[in-house]
Amino acid sequence: MKFLAFIALCAITSAHDISQLKVPLYADPRRAAELSCHFKMDEQKLHSVKWYRDTNEIFRYNPQQQPAIRLFNITDVMVQGGECQPDFCTVRVMPPPISTRAAYTCEVSTEGPKFQIARKTKHMTVVAMPEADPVIIGAQKVLKPGDQIFLNCTSDFSLPPSEINWYIDEELQKPEAWQKTEVTGHQPGGLRRSWRVLRLRVPSTASGSMRVRCESILLVQPPVVRDVDTIITIHSRTLLSKYVSNNRGTKVVNTFGLIASITLLTFNEISRFTSL
Repeated sequence: MKFLAFIALCAITSAHDISQLKVPLYADPRRAAELSCHFKMDEQKLHSVKWYRDTNEIFRYNPQQQPAIRLFNITDVMVQGGECQPDFCTVRVMPPPISTRAAYTCEVSTEGPKFQIARKTKHMTVVAMPEADPVIIGAQKVLKPGDQIFLNCTSDFSLPPSEINWYIDEELQKPEAWQKTEVTGHQPGGLRRSWRVLRLRVPSTASGSMRVRCESILLVQPPVVRDVDTIITIHSRTLLSKYVSNNRGTKVVNTFGLIASITLLTFNEISRFTSL
């Protein structure tokens, strides 16, 4: 008898259920996020469907009332709209322009006399992914041993701001005290660019080439990494001296050739004028 009562209780408590809850893991503050709650009533009558952000109600659907849908805007989030069908409800929310994580709960209740309630919760984090690779500014194609230059790496807009790392020939460069990652002011949606300077000193014994790489990292799970690199050729002083010497020699020859051509042309013109 007790076993039959237990079976009956299980049948009652499982009479309606939330079959699927869709909440984006990440939401971009530049566009609305859509949340959906699918449920099975199993011959029970629907009383209401409610959505909560943390403990705050943001959406309510009650088919017995007019209007059937009510929206509740709260601090840091705007509810743009929603719709319901006999077996699901969707709601569109505009995420706040700050990097935050919130719990979104769907609650489905039946009519009396039991007024049973089913709930499911998922979390959504506000994140804006960078849409382009970082950019390196100040890189020169050719350097010589002993040279020193400053490079700047700037990331694309993101939320939260990206962290920036520099690598030379795949060796991570530890930042100097004044070379930490900096961020720009807030843009629409709370997005920011990050940038960091690298002081590049070419060792006196260096030769060949150096691969300089900038990496921007968005610290979410899993991390989002974008990078860009550039190749810098190292010319020895001897090679540069020959290159400069040859260039100067070429320029001298060209200059004398130009003077000789002008002199010859002038002489021909004078001779032609004299013969008239």
